[in-house]
Amino acid sequence: MADEDVTIRTRRGTELRAVLRRPDGADTGRLPAVVLCQGLSGVCDVVLPDIAAALAAAGIVSVRFDYAGYGGSHGERGWIDPPARVVDAQHVLAWLAAAPGVDATRLGVYGHSYGGPIAISTAARDRRVRAVVAVSGPASGRAMLAAARPAWDWLTFLGRVDAERAAVAAGAEPTIVPTSDLLPLSPAFAAAYAELLGRTGEQGTSTAVRGAGLGTTEHYLLSADAMLAYDPVDDARKVTGAAVLLVQGELDDIALVDDTAALFAALPGIKVWQRVPGIGHLELDHGDGLAGAARLAADWFTTHLVTPLAG
Repeated sequence: MADEDVTIRTRRGTELRAVLRRPDGADTGRLPAVVLCQGLSGVCDVVLPDIAAALAAAGIVSVRFDYAGYGGSHGERGWIDPPARVVDAQHVLAWLAAAPGVDATRLGVYGHSYGGPIAISTAARDRRVRAVVAVSGPASGRAMLAAARPAWDWLTFLGRVDAERAAVAAGAEPTIVPTSDLLPLSPAFAAAYAELLGRTGEQGTSTAVRGAGLGTTEHYLLSADAMLAYDPVDDARKVTGAAVLLVQGELDDIALVDDTAALFAALPGIKVWQRVPGIGHLELDHGDGLAGAARLAADWFTTHLVTPLAG
């Protein structure tokens, strides 16, 4: 079945652009359904369509969406705000649970890259969620900001954020910086990303540049405040009713394996940490890596959302 464009309202009336995908022939019965959460780019038309297709083939409904302030959604541009993204995902989940043909007792959440912790936090807040998949997800906002920075640069960055906060408190306008100033790429990631863009025309990755401007290649420096405060490890402890699959390249230099260990340990229920040898962050964003991640996600959601009913 073709994608269906929908609009979902959140708190304060903000309208989110979303895309609903149903399996072919899903005209009768109530089916399991999954919310798909994008990574840093905030837009749902890269990476997530592949996940939606894999889920549809497995008989699972999905909805993907642009976060508030990104893509086709309304909202203030230029802010990376993980707690606000969690609220967006909660509203999308509430909408999906009430959608025709959806079984609200069989709900899941998928998150890609920075959407991974968003998926976990969403599950922590809604006990209807029975399964979660997080692919290439960082362990926290702090971990993501710090991953590619040596200690001296990390301390310098924190000093810049402190100074920016003081300046804004005194009446200055918030500073806009290139996204790479917030999240510098390691040399290995930058080289792989440049090679990927050369092959895909900037369409094959969740961090694809989508034109210049605020909220695409530029963000407010004080986005760091919300990122630093965001701790999905604490949320992970509250995910008591959902089975959680983490998928991560062992060479990921954006979401470090060492950081993910604490997140995985905090999960109290059924859990699997699938570490893929020999690959980094970008390899799970396109091609065979993304196809493999989509298969793992479809299998996980089938096991925990589809198969229990059949049994």
